[in-house]
Amino acid sequence: MADAKEQVLFENEAYKLTDSKLIQADLTAELEGIGKLVITRKGERREVCIPALPAGCVGMRSNLPVLTAMYNLAVHELHANVQPDGRMLAGANWSTVWTRDIAYAATLGAGIVAPEAVRASLMSRVKDGVVMQDTGTGGGWPISTDRVAWAMGAWSLYQAEGDPKWLEYCIPVLQATLAQDDGIMPARTPLRSGETSFIDWREQSYPDWMTPADIGASYAFGTNVLHYTANLIVARMLTELERTDEAAAYSRRAEALDEAIEQTFWSKANNQYSMMRTPDGCPDDRTDALANALAVISGLAGDHAERAMNGLRRSPWGTPVFAPYKSGTPEAYHNRAVWPFEEAFVLLAHAELRDPVGARFSMASILRAAMAFGTNKENFRAETGEAAETLQNSDRQLWSVAGMLGLFYYGLFGIQYEHDNLVFAPCVPRSFAGSHWLTNLHIRDMVLTVRINGYGTDICSVRINGKAGSPIIPLDTTGNLQIEIELMPVDDEEPEPDYPKAQEDLPEPEWDAPTPGRLSWLPVPGATEYYIFANGKALGATPECSFAVSRPAPFCTEYRLQAVNRSNASNLSRPWVSCEPGARILLQPTLIGNDEAEYEVENRQAWLDTRPCTERLRYESVTLAAGTYELRIQYSNATAALSDGDTCALRELLVDGEPAGIIPLPHNTNAGNWECYSLTAAVPLALKSGRHTFELRYTPATCANANGRLNQCMVRAIELTRRA
Repeated sequence: MADAKEQVLFENEAYKLTDSKLIQADLTAELEGIGKLVITRKGERREVCIPALPAGCVGMRSNLPVLTAMYNLAVHELHANVQPDGRMLAGANWSTVWTRDIAYAATLGAGIVAPEAVRASLMSRVKDGVVMQDTGTGGGWPISTDRVAWAMGAWSLYQAEGDPKWLEYCIPVLQATLAQDDGIMPARTPLRSGETSFIDWREQSYPDWMTPADIGASYAFGTNVLHYTANLIVARMLTELERTDEAAAYSRRAEALDEAIEQTFWSKANNQYSMMRTPDGCPDDRTDALANALAVISGLAGDHAERAMNGLRRSPWGTPVFAPYKSGTPEAYHNRAVWPFEEAFVLLAHAELRDPVGARFSMASILRAAMAFGTNKENFRAETGEAAETLQNSDRQLWSVAGMLGLFYYGLFGIQYEHDNLVFAPCVPRSFAGSHWLTNLHIRDMVLTVRINGYGTDICSVRINGKAGSPIIPLDTTGNLQIEIELMPVDDEEPEPDYPKAQEDLPEPEWDAPTPGRLSWLPVPGATEYYIFANGKALGATPECSFAVSRPAPFCTEYRLQAVNRSNASNLSRPWVSCEPGARILLQPTLIGNDEAEYEVENRQAWLDTRPCTERLRYESVTLAAGTYELRIQYSNATAALSDGDTCALRELLVDGEPAGIIPLPHNTNAGNWECYSLTAAVPLALKSGRHTFELRYTPATCANANGRLNQCMVRAIELTRRA
């Protein structure tokens, strides 16, 4: 039984959180005042001092001590991440600034507490006029393409400060960044290819068979939400500067992405957004919590918003990064983990939907983690709530700290910006009922003190400087404002939704000696049915472990499998390709060099780097029938590790002397293992009947890989496959 004076904020089968105490099976964390947190685990006692806020800082106080204490801890940790050069580190264990970290942190509220540090950090992630991509799978950009999250951080800073000079800096940076993506990605779809945002340990999140090249050619829901948002933000920035014609062009780009995202990722059968589409178009039925939340907050989700949020699978400790978890991978980092910053965006999506019950679940998850660990940890295991059971972690992780701040600014107090107005739309769960104050809040030329009283999302009354007012305040208002908001309580609050529970997915199906006339595979434990895909299209379903197919019609067909049952599914299987004789040919490299000097290729492989003598590589010419083909290159890039670095190589493909696309050649093996070869992603080609030539060139369009200096790989044959 809780003490009669305690207010229970949240309780489930895993933990109970009150206004001053956390109780778990083997841990208690209790506040002594608001300046000391006492954590007792298995008899061991640890004290965490929570310093008072610096003078002049944005303050928060509440009659619920846990809120005041955890807010103060977050502000203290945010300032601890600011370095002497004025930039923000990504956390105690991270010695640098990262693009996505500072962008998400700024969006969640870091810019309200430390605007100059946020500005300096955002600017530090711009190089040669474009936003820098963080290191990631296969050597960063363009395998990872979520650097456009920078737009969200930049826009949040402008909303609070209103400085047109900041827009004048940001607009050309974002225009150049989006144009660089346009120049390297196929124009056949508005969608942007690349790894799903921040989930950049491919062994944790992608099917085992997918190489970095496959990941770079896939389409991630979350990354496309970011590109939609970035285009929308550029349009809004241009509108602020009254450049309406330019703004309209970016609005049209956002609209095209909106339509493509709807058609590609929304599953009517599952009532949810798919996390990813493979390069050939097969869906990945997992849910990505961050992507869903950002789709709701940005308005992209539209009528799907409520279903998208209620369909997110949960653990008792929070909302996992994605679900179902990847089976066969017991380690937790992105897989099997909750990240407080991602939980904060889930919270804000529930607040956007005026859903205090959903917001309460996320608020409790964030507060519990900070209480249990005595710091804002990077992540924790979704199945146990433990930070020590993850592969990698950090104290005072920047975006976790900012997630705690966002809980208050954009959740509890509901700070929003609508056109030329500052709007307060509080979201206070019934169990969080009380009085809560924000003090010394600087927005544009206003200094605000805001008090909200009660619970719910409906406002009963507003008083500004003692007089009746509105929660909508023009952004050109100046001076000190004392704002008192009284919420209108509801008689009954809805019970906790029956969220679907996070669980492991089914194992990936494995082929068992398929033939051109019959597909066969090994049984998957727990599966009741198998879906068959051919060239990315649904072909059929069967409860059996075999399926009759016609011979390829008439050239090459790529088959995949997915195991399913009533509540679960597997990742997509490794592809099995059935080809008619002669439908696939290999072309060997012949000459390397440039117009001034060419040399014969030795041993059927060629080293490509940035020197003139490797500027151009010619392959054997070949006579082909008219049709649709896919071109892949056998290559090796062992410059750095498979899952890290910034040296994804780039080369331009020329067919019959004409540009046919930029080909990424990402890291595909361990550093230094130059004997490991794999295939690039496919380049589709529509070829006429006749003789054709193929070249790889180092051109200005391929100079701008993420590293900017090292751009190297080894290549062998071209694999040319005819498709129906």
